[in-house]
Amino acid sequence: MYISLILNVSLILALITLYSLTLRLTILEKKAGKILTGLVFGLTAVAAMSVAYRYGSGLIYDGRSIIISLSGLYGGFWPATLASIISMAYRAHLGGNGVWAGLATIIFCALTGLGFRAIFKPKSYKLNHYQLYGFGLAVHLVMLACQLLILPWPTGVSVISRIWLPIMLIFPVATVLTGLMLQGETRRITAENKLRESEEKYRVLFDNAGQLILVAQDGVLKLANKKALEYGYREDEIIGRSFLDFIHPDDRKLVWERHQRRLQEETFQPTYEFRFIARDGTVRWVEITAVMINWEGRPATLNYVSDVTGRVKAEQEKEEMLRVIENSQNEIYIFDPDSLRITYANRAALDNTGYTLEELTTLTPLHLKPEFDPPKFTALLKPVLKGSKKKILFETSHLRKDGSTYPVEVHLQLVDVARKKSFLAIVLDVTERKTAARNLEKTLQGIIRATARTVEVRDPYTAGHQERVAELAEAIAREMGLEESRVQAVNFASVIHDLGKIAVPPEILNKPGRLSEIEMELIKTHSQVGYDILKGIEFPWPVAEIILQHHEKIDGSGYPRGLKDRQILLEAKIICVADVIEAISSHRPYRPALGMEVALKEIRANAGKLYDPTVVEHCLNLIEKKGFVFSKAEQS
Repeated sequence: MYISLILNVSLILALITLYSLTLRLTILEKKAGKILTGLVFGLTAVAAMSVAYRYGSGLIYDGRSIIISLSGLYGGFWPATLASIISMAYRAHLGGNGVWAGLATIIFCALTGLGFRAIFKPKSYKLNHYQLYGFGLAVHLVMLACQLLILPWPTGVSVISRIWLPIMLIFPVATVLTGLMLQGETRRITAENKLRESEEKYRVLFDNAGQLILVAQDGVLKLANKKALEYGYREDEIIGRSFLDFIHPDDRKLVWERHQRRLQEETFQPTYEFRFIARDGTVRWVEITAVMINWEGRPATLNYVSDVTGRVKAEQEKEEMLRVIENSQNEIYIFDPDSLRITYANRAALDNTGYTLEELTTLTPLHLKPEFDPPKFTALLKPVLKGSKKKILFETSHLRKDGSTYPVEVHLQLVDVARKKSFLAIVLDVTERKTAARNLEKTLQGIIRATARTVEVRDPYTAGHQERVAELAEAIAREMGLEESRVQAVNFASVIHDLGKIAVPPEILNKPGRLSEIEMELIKTHSQVGYDILKGIEFPWPVAEIILQHHEKIDGSGYPRGLKDRQILLEAKIICVADVIEAISSHRPYRPALGMEVALKEIRANAGKLYDPTVVEHCLNLIEKKGFVFSKAEQS
C-alpha cells in the first residue's frame, strides 16, 4: 500500500509541472487561464485516480485529495469548481461501494482548500513548510472522515483503521512538496513577468521622456531615445556618429572639453548650454546635464538634453525689457524702508539728477526733496508700511546735484524685492503729465511682464503659457460681451496669473515625473504668492484678487480659499477655463500635449461642476464654431 501511494504521489508531482504553462497563460489572459488551471488540476486528479491503490472492490485511494485541495488554495473558486466537476465525473464513472465517499472527498477537499485560501489571502502563495504541512493534515483528516460514507455501514470505520497511518504519513508530506513546487513556479513566472513589464515600462519612459537622452562613448553616440525625432533625426542617423557632428561649430570645443573632463572624473557644474543643429539645419539652444556611467564595461556619459530655445529667447526678452526699464524716461528708484538708503536708480534718475549711481546709492530720498524733513517723510510712508494705504501719490520738487530743481509727481508703493520689502518710487516730470502717464503705465507693465518672463525662464516648459492664456481669456471675455475695461482686466491678469511661481523651486517646476503631494502643495501656493506680490500695487482693476482666485472652482473644490460660484470673480472664472484649455492642450514636463479635443472634453464634462457653464459655453462656441486658435505657437 505504501509503495502504491508513493508512486501515485510521484505521478502527481510529475504532472503538476504542467501548471507552469497554465500559470503563464493565466498572467497573460486571466479568464482563459482560470479555465485551463481548472482543467489541469482536474485532469491531474483523474490521472491520479487512474493509477490509484485499490483497497477493495470499489475502494480506491490516490492523490486526488492533494490536487483538489491545492486547486482551491492556489487556483480559487472557479478552477477548484471545474477541477472538482471533472474529478467527480470520473469518480462516479468508476463507481463501487466507495463512490459516495470518493465524491465527498472531492467536495470537502476543495472546500478546505478554498477555506485556507480565504484565511491566508493574499499570502496563499507564500505559505511556509509548517503551514503547508498543517494544511495537508487538515485536508487528509477531512478525507479520512469522508470514508465513513463507504457502504455498507460501518465498513468505513474498518477501512479508516487500516489506511489512516499510511495516508497521514505520506499525503501531508506530498502536499508540502506539491505546494512548494506550485509556489516556486508561481514566484519564478511572476518574477519573469514583472521583469518583462519593468523593461517595457523603462523603455516606454526612455522613449517618451521629455528630454533627448544620449549615451556617448569615445566621442561616439551609442544610444538615443525617440526625442531625437523632434530634432528631425531617426535613431539610425544618430547612433555611431560623433556627437560633435550635431553641435554648432562655435560650441564644439566647449562641449568636447567638458566631455573629456567628465571622463576624467573632474568635478564641475554638470549642466551647461550650447547650440544644437537640427536635421533641417536650424540651430536650437539646448541645455545638457551629463553624468559619468559605465556602458558595456567602459566609461561613457549619460546626457539629458533639453531644448531651451524658448528660455533663451525669454531671457533675451527679459534683458530687453529690463533695458526698457533702465532706459525709461521716468525716474525709478528703489529704497530701503528702514534706512531709506537708495538701492537702485535707473538711467533717467541719473540723467535728471546729475548724480552717478554710486553717488545716489549713498543718498536717501530726503536729499532729493529738500522741503521734506525726516519726521514729515516718515509720516508720509507710515500708511503704506502699516498697510492702510497701498500707494502714495504726491507732488514735490527734485533737487539736482547742481542745485537746480524741477517739479515731479511721485508714485510710491511697497513691493517685494529679493524677498524683502522695499519702496518703489516712480517719478514723473509733471510738465509732460500726459506723456509721463502713458510711460508710467508702460513702465509698470514692463516691470510686471519682466517678472512674468522671469517665471517662464525658471519654468521653460510653460514658456508662453501666460500669454496664450491671456489670448484665449481675452477672446472669451469679448465673446461674452464684457465691457472693455473688464476685458482689459482679464487680459492683464492673465498675462501675470502665474507670477507666484517665482517662489517655487525650479527643480519642482521642471520636474519630468509626477509631483509628490508635498511638491503639489508647494505649487498650489503660487496663486497666494502672486496675490501677495501684487496686492500692494494699485491697478485700475482687482488684478491681485483675480490672480488669487484663478484656481477656484464653482463647487468649492479649488484653492486657496475653496470659494464657490458667486464668491468667485467672473474674470477669475474666465481665466480658470482658459488656463485649463491651454494647460491640457500643451506640453508639460510629465507628459506630452493632450490636444485641444481632450481639453474641450474636460471643460464640457465639468461645466456646472468645476467651471462656470456660461464661460464654458462661450469658450466652446469660440473654439468649435468660430475656429479660435492660439496665434502664439507653443514653445517646447
